[in-house]
Amino acid sequence: MLLALLLAAAPAGPAEPGLLQLPAGPGLLQLPAGPGLLQTQEAAARVAGGPADDVSRTLRVRNAHWLPQLRGQLSGKEDARSRLGEFRLAPLRENDLASGRGWMVMATWDLSQVLYAREESQLALAHAQLARARKEAEVQAARLWIERRQARGLWNASRRPEACLALLRLTAELDAVTGGLFREALAAEEQACAVTEGEK
Repeated sequence: MLLALLLAAAPAGPAEPGLLQLPAGPGLLQLPAGPGLLQTQEAAARVAGGPADDVSRTLRVRNAHWLPQLRGQLSGKEDARSRLGEFRLAPLRENDLASGRGWMVMATWDLSQVLYAREESQLALAHAQLARARKEAEVQAARLWIERRQARGLWNASRRPEACLALLRLTAELDAVTGGLFREALAAEEQACAVTEGEK
């Protein structure tokens, strides 16, 4: 359907080599702009460092120490004795068997960990690393988003196959770093590049 729309929109005159003849105007091939810059950065940060719930993660570590540490112990003992002999000129035969079972359960709390858990130092370091990863992902996403916008403008102006492939590459990178946010735009650009190369 897209190919038929492109062919119907192409002018009948001689075409410049390497150009897909698509005059600008409504109803012709329009590639989706994709998500905005802020939405792109937020998605990239989530993919790189997960959701930013550092405060709640620290609270969960502290609250976990309200739960006691349980220790259990089970013990058993068996004793068997046999006696054979003679006592006061009478035969003696004794078989003694004794068995015992014991168990113990102990619960302990370390309430000092509720105020400052021993895991918080490592958790703070992990939070700093995640924050750095999110920031780097936001910077990378912003750079790719701006480059994609420039490539999209070049594609709209020239309709050259190489311009379409450059736009497709940037969109694919953005889709990867944002976890599939640009999937719809990527599919449309891939189809457009296939049509453009077919008209070459």
